[in-house]
Amino acid sequence: MTLEAEIEFLVPAQGPLFTYARETAPGAATPSAQFVSHAVEIRDVREGGSLHLEEHGAVLGSWPTRVRRFDDETYVRKRYYAESAEIIRAELGADRVVVFDHNVRRNTPALLAPRHGVGLPVHHAHTDYTPRSALRRLREEFGVRAEAEVSRYLQVNLWRPIREPVRDAPLAICDGASVAPEALRAVELRYADRTGEICYLVHEGAQRWCFASEMAIAEAWLFKNFDSARAQAGGTAPHSAFSDPRHPFAPPRESIEVRALAVFR
Repeated sequence: MTLEAEIEFLVPAQGPLFTYARETAPGAATPSAQFVSHAVEIRDVREGGSLHLEEHGAVLGSWPTRVRRFDDETYVRKRYYAESAEIIRAELGADRVVVFDHNVRRNTPALLAPRHGVGLPVHHAHTDYTPRSALRRLREEFGVRAEAEVSRYLQVNLWRPIREPVRDAPLAICDGASVAPEALRAVELRYADRTGEICYLVHEGAQRWCFASEMAIAEAWLFKNFDSARAQAGGTAPHSAFSDPRHPFAPPRESIEVRALAVFR
């Protein structure tokens, strides 16, 4: 099955681009990064043509979790981080995996404020890290000389629903083999207390999108945002939430994603 849905993409522009991680503060400069919605075809991987991590930058796995208290940040960091690191290490065959942060998301109606620490699904096609920001994170976690001490490092996300089945704002994955390197543009991401950098995706007709319908808590997407060994196709899998036109009144999506570094000595 293939459906058509809207995803927001970066508008191509010259020069350095920036945007804000939260709402623009009064009096702040207008973001130079602008977005436009495109209708794209999104294929359901349940009906064949699954993705593979090395070739496509993402894989859907059956990885049950023993964790249920996703609203307890201390518990998540203590129990879910270790569980997720082992899933990632086993799938990649990495020598070491460090989970360094996470996001819990709930598609809260616009008139209701989300709970503290809970974000909304992101409807922009993006990857969480650029080569520069991935290297910065590697040095933060493993030391300033880390890149000289490893043969390969990856920044990956493990994305899991924590309410099932997912019908509202499911996650769409762009097949990394269909993404031209120049379609990913680095954008400065400004927070109140710091500045980061991520990649947003420019729309191109050759890009192939997919999703997994009716995702359950025992399933997760593992996808790459950066791979030092794969600078070209397959090194990243851009992703975005989208509105499934078949389920306009589904219960709000709830999910957790952890971000991790996997290293090979």
